[in-house]
Amino acid sequence: MTPPMARCPSTSSFTESYFTKTYVPLSSLPTPPLSHSRNNSRQQSPEAFSPGQVLDPELFGPAIHLTNLIPTSTSLTSATVPLVHSILTLSNLPLETIALAVSILDSLNTKFALQWRQGCPLQVHTLPPPFNDGEGTLETQHIDEVHPEIIVLAALVLAVKFLDDRQQSTKEYAEDWGRGIWSCQQINFTQRCLLENLGYRLVPLWQEDIILEALEDMERAGQQHEPEIYDDDDEDWEFENYRHRVLDTFAGKAVLGLGNQLTPVETPLSENIKGTRDVSNETRIAFKGMQIQDRAPSPREPFPLFMEPSGRELGY
Repeated sequence: MTPPMARCPSTSSFTESYFTKTYVPLSSLPTPPLSHSRNNSRQQSPEAFSPGQVLDPELFGPAIHLTNLIPTSTSLTSATVPLVHSILTLSNLPLETIALAVSILDSLNTKFALQWRQGCPLQVHTLPPPFNDGEGTLETQHIDEVHPEIIVLAALVLAVKFLDDRQQSTKEYAEDWGRGIWSCQQINFTQRCLLENLGYRLVPLWQEDIILEALEDMERAGQQHEPEIYDDDDEDWEFENYRHRVLDTFAGKAVLGLGNQLTPVETPLSENIKGTRDVSNETRIAFKGMQIQDRAPSPREPFPLFMEPSGRELGY
């Protein structure tokens, strides 16, 4: 019986795992550790608000799609799907409202990232006692320390405000949906930045065909997603499965062909290939009507030797 969720081993993962297990340094000098193909040099946002948080599996596709719609030039910090998934789970919004947020992010132009980076208010923190000189030394937050998932949060807030008049305050959104990661000033500025980029026009985005297309994109994102987390056991499984598939490609089975002869047949010996007397019945049936004559062995001619021409032959 085929398992419900069968993994498809890839050649790239097989090559990487095989190279890792068989790699030997070229010398005895210190060798840096091997880098993983899935490593990312950019800083990443926290995976989720709390390790024990239960995420809604139906919102996994929307979380992937919303994360992909965050402009990458807004921050050097990479947005993560689990954090967006946590925001969607805490907000508990209908899919149509999330689809409007998708349409908002999908309609942004290239000017949004620069405007957001230049104007986003940064939080100011007081340094702890070892670094505090007693005069209230402050540390200003860097723009790349602001997690870019705030853009998804602001788009969801705008969608709720557009569809529902019973709104909550920004403080409630920041605490209930954002768990205090972002300040109210940052959320309000991001909302205003989104509206200015769209020209304060949300009505054209609330169209049936646009919302249906956004719903299809979210569903498609969840279906096409493949997990990228592997451990040693998975790599061993992929290596063994790949090896068996390669062996199965070359391993053949003998079947009963024409003339009641097993195919493929054994390799003919040298004495059986001189003429056509030992041609199988299958071959004779295939070439029925043609005269197949035995070749008479012809004497071998000596190999011609090269002789340098003399001067008389050249006309000298």
